[in-house]
Amino acid sequence: MVAGKGRYVLVFNGEVYNFMDLRKQLTGLGVQFCSESDTEVVLHSLIKWGKAALNRFNGMFSLAFYDSIEKRLLLARDHAGMKPLYYLICPKGIVFASQYDQLLKHPWSSDLDVSHEALGLYLRLAYIPAPYALLKETHMLEPGTWMEVNVNGNIEKGIFFTFPCFEKPLLKGEEAVEAVDEALTAAVKRHLISDVPVGAFLSGGIDSPLVVAIMRSVSTNGIRVFTVGTGERETDEVEDATRYASEIGVEHIIEHIAPDQALDMIDDVINSCGEPFGDYSIFPTMLVSRLARRNFKVVLSGDGGDELFWGYSDRFVTLLKLASVFRKPLWWRKTRLKINNRLHIGNRSRFSSMHSLGDCHRSMHTHLPEVFLKGIFPSLPAWPSDYEAFAYNEREPDRVAQCSRWNEFVYHLTMVLMKVDRASMYHSLEVRVPLLDREVIEAAAKIDWHECLDLDRMMGKLTLRRTLARYVGYQTQAKRGFEVPMGLWLRTSLRGMFEEKVLKRDEILGLGIDRQALGKVFEAHLSGRGNFAWGLWPLLSLSLWVDKYYR
Repeated sequence: MVAGKGRYVLVFNGEVYNFMDLRKQLTGLGVQFCSESDTEVVLHSLIKWGKAALNRFNGMFSLAFYDSIEKRLLLARDHAGMKPLYYLICPKGIVFASQYDQLLKHPWSSDLDVSHEALGLYLRLAYIPAPYALLKETHMLEPGTWMEVNVNGNIEKGIFFTFPCFEKPLLKGEEAVEAVDEALTAAVKRHLISDVPVGAFLSGGIDSPLVVAIMRSVSTNGIRVFTVGTGERETDEVEDATRYASEIGVEHIIEHIAPDQALDMIDDVINSCGEPFGDYSIFPTMLVSRLARRNFKVVLSGDGGDELFWGYSDRFVTLLKLASVFRKPLWWRKTRLKINNRLHIGNRSRFSSMHSLGDCHRSMHTHLPEVFLKGIFPSLPAWPSDYEAFAYNEREPDRVAQCSRWNEFVYHLTMVLMKVDRASMYHSLEVRVPLLDREVIEAAAKIDWHECLDLDRMMGKLTLRRTLARYVGYQTQAKRGFEVPMGLWLRTSLRGMFEEKVLKRDEILGLGIDRQALGKVFEAHLSGRGNFAWGLWPLLSLSLWVDKYYR
């Protein structure tokens, strides 16, 4: 979109939900609009307020704003990272795109080498976090940041949104529930503003049922929701989702994913990701997106609740219980953790030699144990020295709770949102995320962690549960990920593909593979001695991605 007689140009991907409020402010300042779109509001906001406009936007977006007289290009990405933005900077100039494969296809990337740091991150985390990207000189812009480039090649970067690592809790009890209910209700109302009907994803958990229940309470229209089932007791959410749908009073559409669909879907999964991506929950996300797109162009989802309200109880509770242990000297920890089971932290002796809680947290996100990875990849790159996701060593419970939540929001959430964006946009479906509305985040940041996390019952999101109880009587107690039975698939329908595409490789992206070490891990998985699907699927996904995208 162009304004100012061609001076200003905006390329915009996403939605700004508070655009009507901004439009009123701009109209009061004399701005005349030619359309009813939020894009024009974004354009004139940037013209009027410059980079300061970014912090006024409540939405999901990536954007590029160019001033053809000043010859300055501004790139920016929303506060949570719901929309992607990649860029390549080289002596010839800058290229930016919303899909990484667009950079790969550009002539300026033809001579770029693989970034070993980025590859090492992928092999551990099953995705490449911002600001890294697979090729050197390419990057992903971090959430809540901007970058400005001028005609002389000068680059300036800044931050317009920061999720607090530690904030004094102000909300407890019913006051916390009221704040969340009020903020989320306002957010859902904003997210329902659309030129087309809006549906919703419905899981058997807490977050999306709460979003759907509030949709039902604020809308006079019929609501249709979508769920996928796996047929596996450990992962299937259909029964719980059906009970929610019945009590809330919405039309419920269900589709099941079968083992033989894995091969049918795998091309779509790889095609949807322009960059390496190894979280296999993209399979059900693809399926539910395809299901919803048959009837809708826009849906709401419940993503963000786990990260904001201490929902990953196994990780959070373990870190909090380890906090007291980490106040002791390293020699004490090595001895005591190995012999004392009274700590009630399960098989956590693997943490005994680690130097900080950040190290422990990092191991929880590593898809294969470091010793396995170093066996499979003898030249495995080290963790990047400037990757600070787990660079914390808090010991006090309040700080441990908040720092671990900060980590999940700033880093793990970006992977979740990456999955949702790629899977939904592949089917031309727009997914909106009310729990990541700026107003909801502001309320969540003020809540005392004791209100959300029960250490004894290993249960999180208690404030969301109490909020949901205002709308429905039923609540599931189970904590399930949005998953498919990948362990079974790798033993059956995907076994041959793994053996052909992964086990026969001597290297991948220039990194040597010890096929014997890899074979032992795969054999252990096949025999049932362990479930290594979390680590094996990223290797298959990477191999398939390389065959499709890499020169």
